[in-house]
Amino acid sequence: MLHAISYETGGGIVERTGEGWRLRLPSLNGAAYANAQIDDYGSGSSRFAFARRPPETLRLRARFSHCFEELHGTAGFGFWNHPLAPGGGLAPRSLWFFHGSRESDLQFARGVPGHGFKAALFDALPLLPAWRLPGTAQRSGIGASTPAAAPGAIERAAVWLLRRRTLVALGVRTVQRIAHAREQMLDIDATQWHEYELDWRADRAVWRIDGREVFRAPHPPRGPLGFVAWIDNYRAHFTRDGRFGFDVGAAPHEQWLEIV
Repeated sequence: MLHAISYETGGGIVERTGEGWRLRLPSLNGAAYANAQIDDYGSGSSRFAFARRPPETLRLRARFSHCFEELHGTAGFGFWNHPLAPGGGLAPRSLWFFHGSRESDLQFARGVPGHGFKAALFDALPLLPAWRLPGTAQRSGIGASTPAAAPGAIERAAVWLLRRRTLVALGVRTVQRIAHAREQMLDIDATQWHEYELDWRADRAVWRIDGREVFRAPHPPRGPLGFVAWIDNYRAHFTRDGRFGFDVGAAPHEQWLEIV
């Protein structure tokens, strides 16, 4: 059984099952962010303590309530650094099985659609150590990593930049050139139980489903990262034509992710 801490936001519910966890979202009208999540980002006085580094192997069984075409928002499990959280660093870094619904368009890896279920690796600044941000952060979910005490000048500069489409487009293309991103689309029946494995080594990462290798990528993030599994109603855009933004969406039916 996984050892993790649960978090519920906006109506999301984390339930313990006999062997694991069910992360559940009710039907949503899109008025607020909702998330059901478990993670091992730390406990006690050190909420954001990322301790995982290679070599590390994640193994679990999982199933979803609906096929991926009928899931709204994002969902998945794996390793990441919760960017902007104390200890996480400003540069996003992740290794995970990730699903984004059609409302999202995250164009990180060239030649791969910006939505769907994927084996994905992302390191925004692969040549630099993780940037640190002082201060504390209010607990938030996968899609809302905002520091509670970020310097005002940084916030104002970010808002100003995001309102300039030309600059955003330039920034997106620059990040896509600098960042190390590798993704592989995955085609499975999400409603059935599958065994997922993510083998994270210093020089490579290997994704397996039901014992079969589905993706292999070199130069994964060095860490530190934390384990996370979640389902939420987040949607975002990061495209080569300069669209960048995030929002929440509606979900017409209850949906869940169950893991063991």
